[in-house]
Amino acid sequence: MMMENYIRKANYILGTSLVLFTLLFSSCAPKEEKSAIPEKKAFALPVQVGKVVYRNIADEVRAVGNIEAEQRVTITSEIRGKIVRIAVEEGMKVKADDLIAQIDSREYALTLEKLRADYSASQEEYKKAQGGLRPEDKERLDAKTRAAQSSLDLAKIELKRTKKLVKEKVVPQSALDSAEDKLRQAQEGLIASKAEKAAGMKSRAEDIEKLESEIQAIRKQVAVAELNLSKVNIVAPFEGVIISKEIERGAIADSGMAIVRMIGSSRLKAVLEMPQSYRNKLKKLKAARFLAKELGLKIEYHSNLARLVRVIPDANIFSGNIKVQIDLPDPNPAMFPGLTLEGTLNFGVRKKVLHVPAVSLVISEKGTVVYIVKDKKAHLVPVKAFKEHDDFVEINDFTHQLNADTELILRGSGAVFPGANVFLTNPKAETPLSSASKGSELSKVSGKTPAKSPKT
Repeated sequence: MMMENYIRKANYILGTSLVLFTLLFSSCAPKEEKSAIPEKKAFALPVQVGKVVYRNIADEVRAVGNIEAEQRVTITSEIRGKIVRIAVEEGMKVKADDLIAQIDSREYALTLEKLRADYSASQEEYKKAQGGLRPEDKERLDAKTRAAQSSLDLAKIELKRTKKLVKEKVVPQSALDSAEDKLRQAQEGLIASKAEKAAGMKSRAEDIEKLESEIQAIRKQVAVAELNLSKVNIVAPFEGVIISKEIERGAIADSGMAIVRMIGSSRLKAVLEMPQSYRNKLKKLKAARFLAKELGLKIEYHSNLARLVRVIPDANIFSGNIKVQIDLPDPNPAMFPGLTLEGTLNFGVRKKVLHVPAVSLVISEKGTVVYIVKDKKAHLVPVKAFKEHDDFVEINDFTHQLNADTELILRGSGAVFPGANVFLTNPKAETPLSSASKGSELSKVSGKTPAKSPKT
């Protein structure tokens, strides 16, 4: 027992001595060894750099749309009547003036027959009126005028005789007064007879004018009746296809009621949706190419395009795109409304358009950016990206920081950040994508465009 206590005390003394020795040794170490620790190197990211390029590209836009009929109409009834025949079915092709439907014509035929009879009677009365007074009426007025003239002549003779007798004092003065009174009455009677004859002639002229007005009115009614009778046959206004029937046989059609709906097949148009930025370019359209995959049909137009293109004013409120209508002169007979078309509109060539390799673009919190090397540090340049052509993307350098000598970070652009130290892992003589750059430079010299058609 005493032996174990002795061993425990000895171990404690030994451990304490070792701790004191270690502390003493560390405090006596020379200070020169601390200053000999090497300094840390600055952190840098490895990157590969390239150059921006200027390319000549075809200014084109691709759009998908449909073929629509240039002519679309709802055929209506112009008169009221019972539908006695429907001559077409939905989907049927018709030609101009083909019968579509027929309205019961009996009522309109009877009305026309009656009006024609009234017109003939009015013409007979007019001919009689133009011939003047009836013979018996004319003879009666002439006889009355002759009688009045005779009475006047007799009154004049009696007045002359009475004056002579009064002068000879054979008859009294009163006889002269009576003779003069008879003369005045005879004169007034003659005037009245002539006035009655003139009034008879005048009333006949008024009858003629009245008959003329009646004839004109009846003539117009006959023309309307003939027009209504011609409208009982409803015909196709142009060549096309019946897309729907709106009424059935036996129904009563009012004026203006829809009978069928049809579209024209001789004039077609392509309706495409495209970005608003091309609205003002449509006047400079150089070519329009269309592909109908369902038919394996390709169509191209190169002339008179300004006359064929129309813009639908209202833009799509969701996409902001506009709809463009392009007439298709002399369409292929296999084409039909509703057919899907892929259209490519060409506006010529844009010269020296700024492009960067697609790998250099970075989507950041500040939008689309690229990084360039300045003083061995990464520098952020905001850009606006557009279409991609052969692994190159068209951009707008609105801050004007990019040029042909700029060292554009390609590989590693997604890892760097503004102000980060970078070091190049590729010599400038071996710029990545150099072959593509050479191709673009060649295109500038030759005027050819190596780029593919832009993606939609």
